[in-house]
Amino acid sequence: MRASAEIVVERPREAVWRWATDREHWHYWRPGADSGIRDYTVSESSRPSRQVVRAMSGPRFEGTLELFEDVAGTRVRHTVSAAPNDALARFVFVFARPLARRDMRRQIEAQLARLKEMVELEAAL
Repeated sequence: MRASAEIVVERPREAVWRWATDREHWHYWRPGADSGIRDYTVSESSRPSRQVVRAMSGPRFEGTLELFEDVAGTRVRHTVSAAPNDALARFVFVFARPLARRDMRRQIEAQLARLKEMVELEAAL
């Protein structure tokens, strides 16, 4: 299953990149990331425009963070692809897909709102 969301952060792309891709900051905007930080690997990184993070174990997970220049600052798109790894969960997942995708998109939107708040707050300090 795949879901994505976008937001505009009123900061230059390099500033957003430094903040969003720093593993020490992940727990501020991606709840739960700090508990499994060692289970993720950066599989692709093109500074300051694209980073792909994958789970090394557990359910299949891939998160792609893309940053684009925008008149108001930086447009951030976060796309997540995830799937369960056992047969029973995959079976249940088929029936719950529309609800799960909507929930996943809402979670990504909330994460991006926190990212925006943190990056813009840092600039104000």
